[in-house]
Amino acid sequence: MNWRFSQLLLLLLCFDGPGGVRCQEEEPVPRNEVLGEPTVSCAADAIYVKLRTKSTFLGHVDVKYTPDKSCFQSLVTNNQIEILIPHEECMVPRRRSLHPTGVILEVSLSVSFHPEFTTVDDRIFNMQCFHQKKSNGSSNSLAIGSPQPPPPDTKGPSCSYEVLASPGGFPAGRLALGQEVYHSWQCQNVYESCIMIESCQLVGGEETHDVIDSSGCSKYESIMPQLEYHNRTHVGASVKVFGVSHTSIVYFACQVRLHPQLPSGECPKPKCNEARKKRDDASSQFPSIDVRSQNLEISQLINVTTPTVEPPKPTEPVVQHTCPDIHVESSPVEEASESKFIEEERVCADLRSVLVVSVLLAMKHQNWLNNKKGCAVEKMEQIKDE
Repeated sequence: MNWRFSQLLLLLLCFDGPGGVRCQEEEPVPRNEVLGEPTVSCAADAIYVKLRTKSTFLGHVDVKYTPDKSCFQSLVTNNQIEILIPHEECMVPRRRSLHPTGVILEVSLSVSFHPEFTTVDDRIFNMQCFHQKKSNGSSNSLAIGSPQPPPPDTKGPSCSYEVLASPGGFPAGRLALGQEVYHSWQCQNVYESCIMIESCQLVGGEETHDVIDSSGCSKYESIMPQLEYHNRTHVGASVKVFGVSHTSIVYFACQVRLHPQLPSGECPKPKCNEARKKRDDASSQFPSIDVRSQNLEISQLINVTTPTVEPPKPTEPVVQHTCPDIHVESSPVEEASESKFIEEERVCADLRSVLVVSVLLAMKHQNWLNNKKGCAVEKMEQIKDE
């Protein structure tokens, strides 16, 4: 009976339709991937991207952080992907460059190898196009740009704004409401000047929301604390992620004002704790640099804030649960685990189902053998009678 039970259980686990049984391991499907780096061409009104994959591409591509998912055009030919991204239709983010003078356009392209889902094999490419301003300055339109970032200017000042996962950490991307991040502003080649962060806005789609005023003070300290000025060229703040309800894709844009040092040698800082006064118009004569953070994707449903109240410890004794014909010994624990109990009950239920099906199959097989044996005996008696 034990041998029969084992054989029937093996048939139950390995049965693969009317064709028979198949318990051998399947060969893994080879993964597709992007070969090399994408080819980027910067036109006056669009960005053209071309990629090649290892095998035939069956997935889909997507331009990240754009409100209109149908704004771009894509063409897939076997293992080649071509994407045309118009500036205006896809609302490609842009920021000004002072040294050299021009405009930088940034776009993120997602390549998913599954036709319906996003998986661990997906790739995201962040691309920039630099359009240098025409020498005569007569036209507002962009000339053909370069896919390379503008060459570094060792003489003029340059500033950056990043939202980091932690102080000194990597740039953040996909975030959850309430998650703590670090906003960082840094400048180079400012010489003896001091930086001051002013007029910051959260930009979501076509709407903007002021978070830091023109005096450098937070308008809503409950969500954006006052900034910390570490030195002449570095400003930062630890902020819990917040967003807006109408879109999950946002970024921050600010002005970095270059102030001269005070006669004492110290740097001027915003006086946000004092009574708010009218802005000193004299500060507007100092040069400023426009900066913006990277695009951020904020989940509107997940809240990562941790509860402050600890769950009470169970006072009832731990109940031991066992399955039929299965005995699991474990060391005693102080706290009962509800999830472990549910998992154990589920395993027991599955095993009971397997046992019931196996017993029914064994009984059916035994009845078939008995009937066959009875027929053989009856046949033998008929032969003897003849």
